[in-house]
Amino acid sequence: MKSTVIMIMTSIVLFGCATSNELPPISQIKPSVAEEGSLANEKLIADATAGLIESANIRADAKIIKFVIQQPVGSVGQRAWREMWIVSPESNPMQFIITFRETGLNAADFEIQEM
Repeated sequence: MKSTVIMIMTSIVLFGCATSNELPPISQIKPSVAEEGSLANEKLIADATAGLIESANIRADAKIIKFVIQQPVGSVGQRAWREMWIVSPESNPMQFIITFRETGLNAADFEIQEM
C-alpha cells in the first residue's frame, strides 16, 4: 500500500500540467489530500469503469483501486472533482486520472486520461 501511495504522489507531480476550467492544476495538489475511495455513486462508478475497460483495453475483472485526489469544487449540480484509478496495482499497474463533472442534480460526465 505504501508503494501505491508513493506511486500516486509521483504521478501527480509528473502529470502536473493538466488543468480544468473548474479545478486547479493537478500540480497544486498536496500529497496529504489523496484518500482511498471514490466520491462517485454506484452508477457513475459503473459507467466510468466501463469507459475505462473500453478505452484502455483492460480486462473486466481487473482490480481497480480508487483515490480521490481533488475534492469537489463548484455549486451543487455543477461540481467537479478528480480521482486517480490504478488498474492491476500488484502486477502491471496502469494509472488514470478521471475528472468527474456534474451536469445537473442527477447526472455527471467523466473524462479519462491515462498517465
